[in-house]
Amino acid sequence: TDFVRLLFEQISAYSTSGLSTGITAGLCAGSRVLLILTMFIGRVGAVTLLSLWVERPEPTARYTEEAITIG
Repeated sequence: TDFVRLLFEQISAYSTSGLSTGITAGLCAGSRVLLILTMFIGRVGAVTLLSLWVERPEPTARYTEEAITIG
């Protein structure tokens, strides 16, 4: 049942639902950091974070430039 409680904590962290079984305080520092990172990824979104490393092609469109006469 320990695995089920840990799994519940991870799923709750990813979904940022705020639910907990109360075992977070008893976890080691590394496990808490992992929960924090999971909460961050769940909040921002995995696809958004992965898109930071995808190379985007340079846009081929350009703005036209023209001198405007006023008066």
